Amino acid sequence: MGSPVHTKKQQIDYLKKRMSLIQEMLEQMDVNDSSLSDLQRLENMLKQINIKINQFKHDWD
Repeated sequence: MGSPVHTKKQQIDYLKKRMSLIQEMLEQMDVNDSSLSDLQRLENMLKQINIKINQFKHDWD
């Protein structure tokens, strides 16, 4: 997922893939086995998606 995303379709596909990864991560999390670092990793992923969304919004103007 390191290549540039320029078109709206590429941007939506990128976001779908990232959200899918987050969903998979959440499904794998177990209340007894999850740690603070798991939550921090999840938080970081969500922050990165937010950054990308803000970048994509400039292309959609």
